[in-house]
Amino acid sequence: MIDLKFTTAGDYMEETKEYQENVEYELTPTDESEYGWNVRILKGSFVETIIRYGNLAANEKEDYLSFSFKVIQSPIEDLTETNEDLQKEAGNILNSIIERGLQDGSIVTTERKKN
Repeated sequence: MIDLKFTTAGDYMEETKEYQENVEYELTPTDESEYGWNVRILKGSFVETIIRYGNLAANEKEDYLSFSFKVIQSPIEDLTETNEDLQKEAGNILNSIIERGLQDGSIVTTERKKN
């Protein structure tokens, strides 16, 4: 998996649009041997591409969230995580998932204790 920097401001997110679960993407469980969820893209340039997010890390000092993801399956031959348009799509979908989770309470944030 490639680690990517994702910000909610600046050039990277200029094309941000609101994504809705079960409209632009859907969450699907991984197989029983793995923990987590896959994301199946339902609309746009990457229809039927399935990705899985890896690690997420907030860098409060530089104000970005870094994340990794991998392509599980795609009808697009040779599509990889290095595709910049797919990286933007993955970032936008992740932003939508996080925003929805904060609104509905399925994601809870806590203040990190300083060492």
